[in-house]
Amino acid sequence: MKKLHYYIQIRLAKKEFFFGPGVLSLLRLVQKYKSLNIASKKMNLSYSKAYKMVKGSEEALGFKLLNRKIGGLGGGGSTLTPECVKFIDKYSDFSKDIDEKASELFKEYFNDYI
Repeated sequence: MKKLHYYIQIRLAKKEFFFGPGVLSLLRLVQKYKSLNIASKKMNLSYSKAYKMVKGSEEALGFKLLNRKIGGLGGGGSTLTPECVKFIDKYSDFSKDIDEKASELFKEYFNDYI
C-alpha cells in the first residue's frame, strides 16, 4: 500500500501561467547543452513548442532568458542570460523553501495517516 503524500507544483503567473517546472527543466537543459534544439529533443518537445515556452516567459518577465546565436560555420547555440540565471536560481530556492514548509505542515496535519 502506498504511503499518503502530497504534491505541489509551483507555477508563476501574471495574466496566465508562464513559468513552472517545465520551463525550468528546458532552461537547465539549454544551460547544459548550449542549445535550445538539443534541450527540446531531450524533453521530447518540438523546437517550436520549446521556443514558444521560452518566448512566453520572456514576454511575461520583460527580459530575455536566452542569448541566441544563429548557425553558421561554427554552428548556432543558446546560452542563458545573466538575468535568466538569477531568475531560475530564485525560482529554485523559492520552490525548495515552499516544499520544506509544506513538508512540515503535512506532517503536522497528517502525521496520523503517514
